[in-house]
Order: sequence, then C-alpha cells, then structure tokens
Amino acid sequence: MKRERKNKEIGRYYPSEIGSCIRKVWYSYKYPIESDVDKLKIFEIGNILHRFIIEVFKNEKNNDAIDFINSELPFKMNQKDFVISGRLDDVVVVKEGNKKAIIEIKSVKDIRMTDKPNKTHVMQLQLYMHAIGIHNGIILYVDKTNLKTKSFEISYDEKHSLDILKRFKNLHELLNKDVLPIDEAKQSKETVWMCNMCEYRAKCDRNEK
Repeated sequence: MKRERKNKEIGRYYPSEIGSCIRKVWYSYKYPIESDVDKLKIFEIGNILHRFIIEVFKNEKNNDAIDFINSELPFKMNQKDFVISGRLDDVVVVKEGNKKAIIEIKSVKDIRMTDKPNKTHVMQLQLYMHAIGIHNGIILYVDKTNLKTKSFEISYDEKHSLDILKRFKNLHELLNKDVLPIDEAKQSKETVWMCNMCEYRAKCDRNEK
C-alpha cells in the first residue's frame, strides 16, 4: 500500500522540513517519492496522540491557571521570492496569566532517551514564534507507550529565526539553479543518523543530481 505521490512546488516550502538535511529536502522537490504504509502508520499514530493531547488542553478540568486559545493554526509567511506555508497540527497556543505561549507537541518512542530538545524541533518553534509573534515557547515530548511527558522551555531568538529564513532562501536558490546542496547530515556526528532512514541515501552517496 502506498500513498499517492504529490509533487512539490518550488517556491512553496513547509516549516516542518527546514530542520531536515538540506540535501534531503532538495531531493524531495526534485524526486518526490511515495511514502510506504509503515511510515504512514507511524505518522497516523503521532497524529492521534497529538489530537488527544490537544483535547487535554481544551478540557476545562485540566488546569484553571492555563487557558487554551487555539490549535491547528494555518501558517503562512510571504517572502520576496517564495512562501512558507502549512498547517501547524502539532502546535497549541495557551495563556497562563498574562503570558501567551506556543507549545509544540512531539511524540517519542522512549521519553527516557529525551534529555534535551531536538535541534530540528527548536528550529521549527523558533520560526513559529517569529511568525506568530508569541515569544514564549515550549516543546512538549509525549511517550507513545505510556503518555509520560517531558517539556523544555525555549526562548525566542531573533538571530536564530532570521538564520532559519536564510536557510529557506538558500534552499530556494539551490532548487532554481539546480545545484545539489552539501550532504549536510553527513557533516556532523549529531546528524549522521538521519542518513539511516533517508529515502535518498543511494542518490546522495553517489552525489547524484
């Protein structure tokens, strides 16, 4: 069983992808592929868990000190030559006292292995805070097996956010010029694990364009 392949449009980019290896994202525009059923099942489990957590936030009995404001936000940032858009299904906006916060929900296999926030998730949250204008962020990790949670507060960093936008601009230019990006994930011990799950590994190993 396969999901129908959907070609991506150069000039329209997704906030959830920018923390991935830039070469992988480039390949996904040049050579879109179908997702197999096992990956789709994993994604759907994550979606179900996210919806459950959102309902917990909405529940009046959850916590009188925290007010649920919104979830599943539409997202769009118009840049000079391209647009960043999508729907933020894993984000909740809440209010505690006079302070609003963006909570990014991520599911994990084993919460015990999560001792710091994932850099990709931090990048996403920085972009959300920059675009939405709420500068208090939290990444909430939820264990898929037992629903235990662990959270990390993330402070807004304008320089980091602007660097992320430059990253989108760089991707856009490389796609338009048909220039293969650096094999980014291979450049660091912290990210080389991404290659093990990459659908484009064979192409990448050959530096194929």
